[in-house]
Amino acid sequence: SETARWNYEKMRNDVALNVASAYLSVIINKEFMDIARRTLDGTDRQVRRMEKLVSAGQLAVSNLNDMQAQLASDNASFVSAENNYRLSKLSLLQLLQLDAQKLDQFNIIIPKLDDIEQYSLLSNPDIAVQAAINNFPEIKSATTGVASAALGRKIAASAYYPSLNASFSYGTGFSGAAKVVTGNPDTLAFPIGTVLGTNDLVLSLPQLAYSSDDYKTKAFNSQLQDNVNRSLFFSLNIPLFNGFSTHTGVKRAEINHRQAEPQLEQTKQAITQNVYQAYNDAQAALASYYAFKSSVTASVKAFEWAELRFEQGMSNITEYSDARMRMEIAQANLARSKYDYIFKLKVLDFYQGKAITLQP
Repeated sequence: SETARWNYEKMRNDVALNVASAYLSVIINKEFMDIARRTLDGTDRQVRRMEKLVSAGQLAVSNLNDMQAQLASDNASFVSAENNYRLSKLSLLQLLQLDAQKLDQFNIIIPKLDDIEQYSLLSNPDIAVQAAINNFPEIKSATTGVASAALGRKIAASAYYPSLNASFSYGTGFSGAAKVVTGNPDTLAFPIGTVLGTNDLVLSLPQLAYSSDDYKTKAFNSQLQDNVNRSLFFSLNIPLFNGFSTHTGVKRAEINHRQAEPQLEQTKQAITQNVYQAYNDAQAALASYYAFKSSVTASVKAFEWAELRFEQGMSNITEYSDARMRMEIAQANLARSKYDYIFKLKVLDFYQGKAITLQP
């Protein structure tokens, strides 16, 4: 039916959005894993440097122990980030209905999305709202439901009126018992008495005698032509005593129609709300991106200065770790806001009927 077809199209749209969301989740977790890897490599470099200083007697063993503890913590963080990355890949594999046993061989192409300014935001979300209302299968399905309910109401009301029905039948048949004569019969006369006085035999009238070999089944086509029968029927139905049942059916159809119309409006409102939510989220993500971009620049400089002070013995590991943690958080937030902004833009494109692609 028409409604089933639009429901199928809606399912396809849902799958497309879910796959896109899972794909971006893989990208984000890959970036988080790379941040954890860089942090782990930096800590490992510091441990090796401090081991040399301790061996040369220029640094206390306690400082090395603190850094080794930090290395263990960073390694645990990396393992957690790597596991999250694998889990996100597994989710994407399952959505694509691919073999989960091939998780280690499954990789995705990560596009370069450094300059997000090339992705422009709609000037007005109503553009996407109108496009979605005109084309989205949810709307078409709900619209079809309203039309179907209106037709159902008319059909139910038609039971009030007399109805004239006509039917015509045509049939024929074949039987193996239908025989025709094909041979030449024998002419036989049987004695039935004698003539009084002369004793001459009195014979019956000549009769034709047939044997089984003188018959054959009538031809199939001939039987179909000879056995044709036709019939034509008319019936008039005047609804005198079904008023209550018809009235109930009409009221039920009217209720269905009144329910279908609000469902259509609710579907439109839901799509409008989703579009505006995506638009506002995109604006917020873009603002967050610029804020975190400045934060990353500042935190990277702060960490470089803290690392230099730590290597020169002018600060302790707590100050070093604190500066590094602020840098990692800023980098992670920057990555999240960047992909969140791009994904919300693609959702808006999707509502406009455009294919989901990470290309600008």
